[in-house]
Amino acid sequence: MNDADLSHLFWARSAFVSAVFFFGVLAALTACTVPARLSRIEPVPRNRWIGLVGGWIALALCVPHAAVVSPDFLLPFLWPLAVVTPILGFFFVDYPAARAVGGLLILQGYTLVHYSFDLALPGFPVLAVTGWLAGIAGIWVSAQPWAMRDYLRLAARSAAFRLTGTCLWGAAALLGLYALIATFGGGK
Repeated sequence: MNDADLSHLFWARSAFVSAVFFFGVLAALTACTVPARLSRIEPVPRNRWIGLVGGWIALALCVPHAAVVSPDFLLPFLWPLAVVTPILGFFFVDYPAARAVGGLLILQGYTLVHYSFDLALPGFPVLAVTGWLAGIAGIWVSAQPWAMRDYLRLAARSAAFRLTGTCLWGAAALLGLYALIATFGGGK
């Protein structure tokens, strides 16, 4: 493998590790959202620290993709902007955690769709559909960050919704784990 292939696999695996962790956390958060805990869980979308760390993770995954399409004069600024932007969001943005979640969902969606076509591994079309759904959810949460709060309220009110959400996020985490493992088994 040449350096470009190794870099390509590094970023794919980083995104899949992030997907497993991120989707697993969303499954656990959904499962824990019961009426008795809602008052402690409902502020999560507005948590500045989660927004800061989530923003750094999202932008660290985003910079390699942005570097390909950015004009040359912007390339030296991508990493500094990836560091500074979440800090500014910490102080000046409402619902920073929800916005970071939206950004991570969009990036996870992009990654799952991109690598489902790019890597010649079995079962990756299922990941493409998962990626499209994650991307749609990410765009929705990014456009309306309070929707994450409403999602948590609905999960607290409805046991069926909570179980369904937990199972869907858990399945997405398992698919991310499959994708991660599959990258070690061959591919292009």
